[in-house]
Amino acid sequence: MKRIKFRYIFALYVAVLSCVCMFLIYPAHDDWGYAAPKPGVNILERLMPRKAFWRPFDRLIEYGLGYAPSLWPGFNHVFRLAGHFLLCLFLYAVLKKLTDNKKYSAIGTFFLCLSPSILTTVTNSDYINQVWAMLSGLTSAFFFFKAYKSRKSLYYVLWMLFAFVSVFWKENGIVWFIAPVMLNVTYLFTKGESLASAARRNFVYILAGLAGMLLYFSAKFYLIGGISLGSAGGSKGRYLLNFSVLHIIRNYSLIIGGAVTSIDSLALFMKPRNIPIIIITGVTSVIFLCFILARIYDIFRNKRRLFWGLVMLFVCAGYISSSYAIVGHNNESTSYEMIFMAGLMLGIILSSSRPHKWSNAIIAAMFACMLLSSCHKLYVMHKYTLGVRNFLAEHAGDFRNTPDKAYVYFIDDIPEDGFAVYTYPAGHGLNYGGAFNSLWGWKAAIKIECVSSDADIKFTSDSLPEYDTVFSLTQSGKIKVLRN
Repeated sequence: MKRIKFRYIFALYVAVLSCVCMFLIYPAHDDWGYAAPKPGVNILERLMPRKAFWRPFDRLIEYGLGYAPSLWPGFNHVFRLAGHFLLCLFLYAVLKKLTDNKKYSAIGTFFLCLSPSILTTVTNSDYINQVWAMLSGLTSAFFFFKAYKSRKSLYYVLWMLFAFVSVFWKENGIVWFIAPVMLNVTYLFTKGESLASAARRNFVYILAGLAGMLLYFSAKFYLIGGISLGSAGGSKGRYLLNFSVLHIIRNYSLIIGGAVTSIDSLALFMKPRNIPIIIITGVTSVIFLCFILARIYDIFRNKRRLFWGLVMLFVCAGYISSSYAIVGHNNESTSYEMIFMAGLMLGIILSSSRPHKWSNAIIAAMFACMLLSSCHKLYVMHKYTLGVRNFLAEHAGDFRNTPDKAYVYFIDDIPEDGFAVYTYPAGHGLNYGGAFNSLWGWKAAIKIECVSSDADIKFTSDSLPEYDTVFSLTQSGKIKVLRN
């Protein structure tokens, strides 16, 4: 890292990841529904909250793509990746400011860049909202620090503005009304101020953040016409809130585990399991974590205040990911914010503790395992999404006429089971039939009814007269056109 400048390695990373996302990973599952073209919609209606969700920036993207469907999914990839790359550069800049060490700043940044747990977020078209919610939140924190230092009103306004931008991208952005204040208290503590004094000086900003939260929820509940914090997410209950201690511990275990290890989750959960990759990445992760714990212990012995500052920073990281800890369903994408914070803490830990003769070898081995896991996961993603793309191409000719209104009987013939969407059956990848709208210029209104078997389909020539196209699709990937 001393001989090769950060910008050259990062440029290579940008080029490789961009090519992979643009040319090797195809749309699948929620890509067909969220942040996809929506022609002919009422823009004001789209900007209003729906149940627990209020994501106007998502809706604006859908509205804009409705006028230029050919830009999908290329625009989604470019916009999402731009946000991710800016996040990486933001992390590098913060670490350089805090540590004044280019080597460890680069190591912390590439921990974020190479983590296999970011791939779900940075490769899927519909995760624009998560990337930009995080980037907007960090921008709000930047303006809060500027406001705290300069006492200029404009910066306080920008802090609140970007906190609202974050939550309007995705609901987990609600944390950025308070998170900048927590980060500021942590920073002041590490610089020598007592925790009580730092908290007292920031108390008014906590009240301001709470007022921002209250304003957001008041507007949302007023527009919805009732109080709704969680959503069933269909029949799966994936967005229902769950405050049980065991559930929260389980979710935090998944979030933190995905953030601090190089373990390949697809090798672990897909059958047949890839035992060699599991062993290599698992053992390396354990060695790396032991190495980091030893460095933290060194800080505990020699820089006690910094140690407690790291504990406070870890609490901040937990708060930033707290909205994921209370939802009913988690996947790897929920580790994204925690990985950023892990990269930040890693750079601080390495630059603040005494180096070990095996440091470079252990870090290099960890990064090599991250690359191994990432390459395997990208291969699985490519294979799965290519299968979805080929299925659509093979069955495009089944429909002689382009429908205005289509009705889908989705037959749930096999379980939808797996830790990652790339272990799910074909029907999930086809978004239960919604993917066919991409063949019809995104102009069809599609209604989906889930049934258990063919026997549950009571369709005759007189059924569903308002729909010009009716077809059935199985979870296992079989299609039958009933009317077109």
